[in-house]
Amino acid sequence: MKKTGKFLFVIGAIYFLLIMFTTSANARFASTAVKAANPPAGFKHQYANVNGVKIHYVIGGKGAPLLLVHGFGQNWFMWNRLLPELSKHFTVIAPDLRGVGESAKPAGGYDKKTMAKDMHELMKKLGYSNINLAGHDIGLMVAYAYAAQFPDEVKKLALMDALLPGVEPVWSQVKAGAWWFGFFGMPNSGEIVSGKVGLFLTSFWPLVGYVKNPFSVAEKNEFVRAYSVPGATTGAFHWFGAFPQDAKDNVELMKTKLKMPLLAMGSQHFAAPFLAEHSKLVAINVQESIIKGSGHWVVQENTPQVQKDLLDFFLGHK
Repeated sequence: MKKTGKFLFVIGAIYFLLIMFTTSANARFASTAVKAANPPAGFKHQYANVNGVKIHYVIGGKGAPLLLVHGFGQNWFMWNRLLPELSKHFTVIAPDLRGVGESAKPAGGYDKKTMAKDMHELMKKLGYSNINLAGHDIGLMVAYAYAAQFPDEVKKLALMDALLPGVEPVWSQVKAGAWWFGFFGMPNSGEIVSGKVGLFLTSFWPLVGYVKNPFSVAEKNEFVRAYSVPGATTGAFHWFGAFPQDAKDNVELMKTKLKMPLLAMGSQHFAAPFLAEHSKLVAINVQESIIKGSGHWVVQENTPQVQKDLLDFFLGHK
């Protein structure tokens, strides 16, 4: 299995780099996007210094706090389609994780326990001690680390279309096929990609998606812009470089299972086959949502179902 995993990593990385350096048309649309995207009406950009770093976030709405944590290849703007409806029921906070966009890009602190503490201190600074929480991709890992470290401060938790480092057997199986985990985690990968972010992202997004061209032009432009900020490719790749530490941390954290309701939201064409059972290894009250006809980019690939299932879950309808 180890030899096979290394072989897949080498072949996949070579293939991906060939795509990057021999294709350019797909990225041209985003090369001039320099202005940060605006959130919907009723939301505003804010900044906070927490856990030793500056964190950018957007906030709006009314009601109980709902923290939304984005994943790799996207930033806070991944939630933009959902914010108008979610904000009718919740005060919604959508940050940029450390390492990308307008948030700080320090040299370290990319293990998910530390990144979760960024989010926890942000919530404390905003005056929230009991929140609803959702995370997608890397954000799933951060959201789990938040709930595991501060279980009495999370009412409900939604884990969206990824998996947890170190939680077996699924972790090793997925990691063996996801060759990009290794490439992104290499020390100099951020420098390799820097300056070619549009080309990089437009080559990467389809690898784990199912619906063709699920992102709007505005979404593509904003994601490319956020990862084109100096230091952002290196910062974001550090999320993957921290996986070995995350695995060690999760082995300890999972010894105490989460008790709050947990929604395992997996896409039909990626995480649905394993996410619910995977989540049951770390939590005792797991519900399942399978996002039909979707690949990894669930919010964009099936917006109506994601919105309905999140609202049903957080509002107590399921």
